[in-house]
Amino acid sequence: MAIYLQDNRTSPPKNLIQEFAASDPPPNLPSEPSFGLDSILGLCLSSFATPLYLYASLKGKFQVWDDLLASMPDEVFHGPALDVGCGRGLVLLKVAERKQKLARGASGGSICPAYGIDIFSKADQTGNSPLATYQNAAAMGLSANTVLHRASFTEQLPFADGVFSLVTSNLAIHNVNREGQTVAIKEMARVCKPGGRVVIIDLFGHFNYHKAVLLELEWREVKIELVGFRMLYGVLPCQILTTTKPPN
Repeated sequence: MAIYLQDNRTSPPKNLIQEFAASDPPPNLPSEPSFGLDSILGLCLSSFATPLYLYASLKGKFQVWDDLLASMPDEVFHGPALDVGCGRGLVLLKVAERKQKLARGASGGSICPAYGIDIFSKADQTGNSPLATYQNAAAMGLSANTVLHRASFTEQLPFADGVFSLVTSNLAIHNVNREGQTVAIKEMARVCKPGGRVVIIDLFGHFNYHKAVLLELEWREVKIELVGFRMLYGVLPCQILTTTKPPN
C-alpha cells in the first residue's frame, strides 16, 4: 500500500524521527517524556479559571485520550494512523504505544506505524519542535513505531487517498481561520480509508461547521458531544467529534 502521494515532481517528506535517530551524535534523551503546556496566551487569558486550564493541559487531556483510545477495538490500530497537528506527540505516541503492544502480541502479523504532522508552532504549545517530539518518542521506546513529518493541515497533506484506519487531532484545528479549517477537515476525510475513524477534540464552537463539511462529503454518522470537566480551558469547554468514513 502506498502511503504517500505519488508525484514525480516531489519525493516523500522526511521522517524527522529517523533523521534524529541517525544523527551523530544523537540528541540527548530525557528520562521521561514531557509534553509542555498548551498555549501560554490561553493560560494568561484564563484569569480566575487558570486552575481549570492547568488541569486540562497537564492531566485532563491525557485521561480523556486514554479513555477514547481504550474504547476502540484493536482492528482500528492495525492499519496506519495519522495525528494531525501532533505537537510534542501526546496523541501520536499514545496511538504508537497501542500499536507497539499489538505488535508484540501479533503472531506473524505486522502493525503499521503512527504518523504525525505539524508545523511546530511554539505559540500553540510550549517547547513545540520536532526534536521535542523525537525525544518523547525515544524516551518512551516508540521511535520504531512513529513517523514524523513537518507539514501543514491547511494545505494538501502528503498522503495518498484512503490510507489511514485512524485519523486524530487534538486542540489544533481551531488555531487557523475558517478556510484553513475547511481544508483540514476535507484532507482528514480524504486520507481516511473507508470504514476508518476520525476523532477530533477541540474548543467549543467549531464542530457544527466541521460536521457540515463532512455531511457535504456524504459522511452520515457524525457525532458531537462535550468532553466534560477534564478539558476545560479556562471557561472554554471542549467538544469531541467522532465519525466513521462511509464505504465507497
